[in-house]
Amino acid sequence: MLVVPALKSSAKSAEAWICAACLQRRQRLPSRRFSHASTRTAARRSQYAVSQGPQQRNVSSDSSTTSRRNYKLPGTPARTRFAPSPTGYMHIGGLRTALFSYLLAKRTEGQFLLRIEDTDQKRLVPGAEERLCQDLRWAGLQWDEGPQVGGPHGPYKQSERTHIYQEHAKQLLDSGSAYRCFCTPQTTASNGTKAAYVTSGCYQDCSSLPAEQAEDLALDQAKPYTIRLKPPPNAHKRVYSDLVYGRIQRLKRSPSGNPVSDDGDAGIDAADTILVKSDGTPTYHFANVVDDHLMRITHVIRGSEWMASTPLHYDLYSAFEWTPPTFAHVGLLLDETKAKLSKRSDSGLVLDVKGMREQQGILPEVLCNFLALLGWSNPGRNDVMEMRELVRDFDLKFTKGNSVVKNEKLWFLQKQHVARRCEVARETRSSEPLTGLIDAIGSKVRQAFPGPVHTRGQSLEAYIGEVFLADSKSYSTPQHYVDRNRYFFHFDASEVPAEAETYDKDVHITAGALSEFMADLLAHFDFAQPYRDSRFAVPKPEREDEAVLTPIDLVKQYKSWNKALMRYLREKLSYGLPGPGVGAIMAILGYEECRRRLGVKMDAGKGGW
Repeated sequence: MLVVPALKSSAKSAEAWICAACLQRRQRLPSRRFSHASTRTAARRSQYAVSQGPQQRNVSSDSSTTSRRNYKLPGTPARTRFAPSPTGYMHIGGLRTALFSYLLAKRTEGQFLLRIEDTDQKRLVPGAEERLCQDLRWAGLQWDEGPQVGGPHGPYKQSERTHIYQEHAKQLLDSGSAYRCFCTPQTTASNGTKAAYVTSGCYQDCSSLPAEQAEDLALDQAKPYTIRLKPPPNAHKRVYSDLVYGRIQRLKRSPSGNPVSDDGDAGIDAADTILVKSDGTPTYHFANVVDDHLMRITHVIRGSEWMASTPLHYDLYSAFEWTPPTFAHVGLLLDETKAKLSKRSDSGLVLDVKGMREQQGILPEVLCNFLALLGWSNPGRNDVMEMRELVRDFDLKFTKGNSVVKNEKLWFLQKQHVARRCEVARETRSSEPLTGLIDAIGSKVRQAFPGPVHTRGQSLEAYIGEVFLADSKSYSTPQHYVDRNRYFFHFDASEVPAEAETYDKDVHITAGALSEFMADLLAHFDFAQPYRDSRFAVPKPEREDEAVLTPIDLVKQYKSWNKALMRYLREKLSYGLPGPGVGAIMAILGYEECRRRLGVKMDAGKGGW
C-alpha cells in the first residue's frame, strides 16, 4: 500500500526535470499502444473491404490495399513483355519474371506481350518455342500480343525482324552514333605483331574513318564489318534509375552481388559495343532495345544479373533519342546453400516448369502463388492467393537481394490450393475443379497397375474423384498419392498384416470374434450413403425406421470394441495404412469388394447392397 504513493511521487518529481514546452508536447502525443491498436484495426477493416470488392481494381482506386501502399504503380496502363530465348525448358526463374510482368499489366489494365528472342540460331532447340507457349498458357499467363495471337506491332519473333534492325542500324550510322568496324581477330600491325588494342575495341581505330571511306570499304569493296556503338560523352558518369535499387551507376556486378550474365557485361568494358554482327544479325542488346521501343513497352521487369546491361541500353535509347522504359530488376533465385538455382536441384525438386507440371504434379495456381512470393512483398496477411488475388494486390514493391527457394512453402501451398479446389467441387457438386488432379492421378494409377483396377463399376476418373474427395488432405504429388492410396485400386493380400492375438489389451477381443461380426456389420452398413456419412450404420432395409442413423461406434456399447473393430477393418481393407475413415473406405470400395476382403460369404437371399 505504501509503494504506490511513492511511485506517484517519483513520477511527479521526474516531470519537474522536463521543460514546459517538451512536457506540453508530450501530453499532446497519442498513446503508442492505442495508436498501434487503431492501426491494426484499420488494417483488418481494409483487408476485409478488399476481399469483398471486385476481382480487379483500377490503379487509382483508394479502396485497394495496394493503392494505399502506392509502390510506384503507374497511373496509366502498363505494357510489359516476356522475351525468352527458345533454348530449352523454361526455368521457374523465367516464369517468375513473366508472372511479375503479367501481373503489372493486368493490375493496371494494360497489355502483356510475348516476344521470342531467337537471334542466336546456334543455341535454338527444336520444339522449345512450342513448349514455352504451353508452359505460359498452363500457368494462366495468356499474352495479349505475340506469337499465335498476333498484334499491331509484329512480327514477334526476332528472326523475322532482321530488316527492322538493319534499318535502325543505318539510322545510327547516318546520325554518327555508330560506325562500321572492319577489324577481325586476325588483324596484325605492319611489323607482323598483333596490333595494339585501342579504346574503341578495334585493332585499328575504325571510328576515325570518314563515313565515305567506310561506306566504300563496305559496299564497293565488300569488306566484312560489324557495326559498333559510339558511346555518348561522359557516359561512364551517368546515373540510371531503377524501381527496386533506386539510382545506380555502371556496374560490373549486380547490386545483389551476382556476376552479370553472359551478355550482361556488354557496355561496361572499354570496348565499343557491337550492335550488328558481320553476318548482318543483330546482337541481343541492340534487338532488345529496338523491339521494346517499337512495341511501346513501358516497364521492363527482369533479373538483377541484367542490371549491368542497363547503362548500355540507356546509351542506345539516347543514341536514338528515344525515351527508355522504366526498369525494375529483381533478385535471383537461390537454393538453400545460397547457390544459383539450376534446372535440377540437389534437393530433388524439379525446377523446370514442364517437370514441375508433369513429374511433380504441381498445380498452376500453386506455382504462380509460390513464385510471386519470392521477391515480392505481399501486402496482405494470407499467402495463399489465386491469380485474381495476385492481380488485385500486386504492386512494384520488391525486396532487394536474392530469394532462397524452400520446398516446404511449395508443398504447403499445394495442400492449401487442393483444399480450395475440393471445396469448390463440393459446393458446385461438379468434378470440373478436380479434372487436372484426377487426370494426373489416373496416369500414375495406370502406370502402377497395368492390368484391371478396382473402380466399383465406374470409370476410373469418376472413381478417383470419390477417392480424392475422401483423402484430399494427403495430396502432394500424384505418385505419392497413388502410393498412399493404392489399396483403393488394387488389392494385394500379401500386404495385409498378420492377425493379432488380440485387438484390445483390456477386453481381449480376438480376430475370430471380430470376423464373426463382419457379416452382420456389412448387412447393416449403408453403402448408398455418400462417403462423408459412411461411418454410420442403418437398421436393415426391411425396418420402417430405415432413415434413422446409428453410429458404428454404438453397435457395441464399449469403446474397446469400437477401437478393436476399427483396427481390424483398417488392416483387412487397407493394409493398416493411414488414410480416410474406415466408413469412407468401405463406402468407396463398395459392398462386394468389402465382402471379398473381409472373407464374408454372399447371402443369396440378400445379395448385398
